[in-house]
Amino acid sequence: MKHDPNAPIEATIDWERSRPGSGGDVLICAINLDRSIERWEAIREQLEASGMPFVRLRAVDGRALDRSLEAKVSHERFEQSNGRKITPGDIGCYLSHTAAWSFLASQPYRMLLIVEDDAVFQPDWADTLQDVLRAYRPGMLMKLSWQRPGLTRDAGAIDDTYRLVQPLTHQACCAAYLVDKAAAQGLLDSAFPIYVPVDHYMESPWETGVAVRSIMPRLARQRGVASTISKQKKFHWSRRWPTLLYRIKAHSLRLWNGYFRTA
Repeated sequence: MKHDPNAPIEATIDWERSRPGSGGDVLICAINLDRSIERWEAIREQLEASGMPFVRLRAVDGRALDRSLEAKVSHERFEQSNGRKITPGDIGCYLSHTAAWSFLASQPYRMLLIVEDDAVFQPDWADTLQDVLRAYRPGMLMKLSWQRPGLTRDAGAIDDTYRLVQPLTHQACCAAYLVDKAAAQGLLDSAFPIYVPVDHYMESPWETGVAVRSIMPRLARQRGVASTISKQKKFHWSRRWPTLLYRIKAHSLRLWNGYFRTA
């Protein structure tokens, strides 16, 4: 079966283990591999405790990829941008997130809170989320988690504890983030071919046209479990000069967007 190289794959929802509602503000979409049962139990417990509607999206398993999906990857550009070969896990993770973005268009909800199954939320996260939603602006990607804070630009208070900031450097991690229909479509419009990991792509507003904001301090973190995305060994340093050029360009564009473009 041929796949349109510029189209996301269709989301496969495990309705039996989902608790969807009838519509409203936010639907949680939890991305989980079928073989990661312990991870599902950990995230399910948090979602059920929140009382919010959620669905389980069956993640694309990089170990069992349809070979026709190779058309969605630019191997040469990925290697130039990252200094290593792409892995099946990279592709599976990327396709899973694009499936979630595409899924939102068919839902009666205004936004998706997309979470990976290793996310660990702060105890008060469900209550804090109501204040976070009031700070959300249409067409925005709002990160509730990040790996490193980096340089940021203040964008206003959310409440007495949390602030909204604009990242000026790459924060990594996409364990929990909010998108509305406009942001999801913006991310989809230039999502293919794949040339960087999905968290790098999401934080590239010069490519996507989608404004990125983050919560400080983070509302969720990644649990300390082994990643399901194995990393390839980096190329020898003599082959990584295109990667250095790409990173200089990306850092420069991120700073430029942060200071001279507004949401």
